[in-house]
Amino acid sequence: MDNIKRWYDKSEKLGELMQVLGSMSEKELNQISKYLYRVVNMHWKQLKQQEDSLSIGRNKLFGYYKAYQQQKRWYDQNSSLRSALNTLSTLPTRDVDDIINGFIIAIKESGMYDMYYKKKLQLEDGMDEK
Repeated sequence: MDNIKRWYDKSEKLGELMQVLGSMSEKELNQISKYLYRVVNMHWKQLKQQEDSLSIGRNKLFGYYKAYQQQKRWYDQNSSLRSALNTLSTLPTRDVDDIINGFIIAIKESGMYDMYYKKKLQLEDGMDEK
């Protein structure tokens, strides 16, 4: 991971998630992004409860800046996904990986994991053919 070009390449799990989400139709994204949004917000609220300082921090400030400056990214078209990913962009890799694990559990419980997993397999098969 020496050549990180995009913010979401800081985590292997997040990079993989972004590839899968990027291959989904708008309808599929609308269905599944709500789960990511919920998991991110639950984690964020837990962090806020643990925080003693009132400072928003450099990473959070940069995340807010990106949110308002770059509305041209593919995931900005979906408000739940945009909000979840903007928050994820401000968190340390350890937290991001925990959130993704929670997201996978949430979509398994919702019955949406099959859709996600099929997209993931399609991407992997496409990479194997190259």
